[in-house]
Amino acid sequence: MKKINFLLYPVFIVISLLGLGFAGIGLGLFPFTVSIESQSADTASLPVINPPSPPPAETMKKLIPALPKVTPALPTPTASPAKNPEPVAVGTRQGNLRVSNPTEHPVRVALLSRHQEKTDTEPAHWDFSPMEGGSQGLMLSLPQGGLKLKKGDILVAFAQDGSRLYWGPYVVGETPAPIWNPQKAEWQLVLQP
Repeated sequence: MKKINFLLYPVFIVISLLGLGFAGIGLGLFPFTVSIESQSADTASLPVINPPSPPPAETMKKLIPALPKVTPALPTPTASPAKNPEPVAVGTRQGNLRVSNPTEHPVRVALLSRHQEKTDTEPAHWDFSPMEGGSQGLMLSLPQGGLKLKKGDILVAFAQDGSRLYWGPYVVGETPAPIWNPQKAEWQLVLQP
């Protein structure tokens, strides 16, 4: 038994040295340079070292395998108009906003109007309880009077219970929601659970 152990040690040492030799050869395939910069102002006397040229394209193709091309699947909008409205028709649509919160979360809906008459007007927001608005939705208004959404106005909604749920941003007339209801002449936003 001792004789076998005694013979294994030299074999192990030879294999280790051969492995280190092959590792050294493998490192020699990758070009690298070492340079030391001096802290003195006399840099004119330093030799100029050119960086190594990149390996040929054939070598790179052999070293780097081709990655498969992945095309991400875009989510299907949950509520979209029956047909794409014409830009001119969407631009003239102005109407009230009706919002429904069928989720189990308290939600705040915020509006940033791009067409404010006064520049000092703050963005408006409304708070909804869970399941508030039902299937009909609630008509929103401003403290100063009625609310008319126009193309380009921005709506966002976020849960207020710490769940970090977020809906939007919705750009009126540019994103699939809110939806224009021509019978009632109003924009409708239903937050998807």
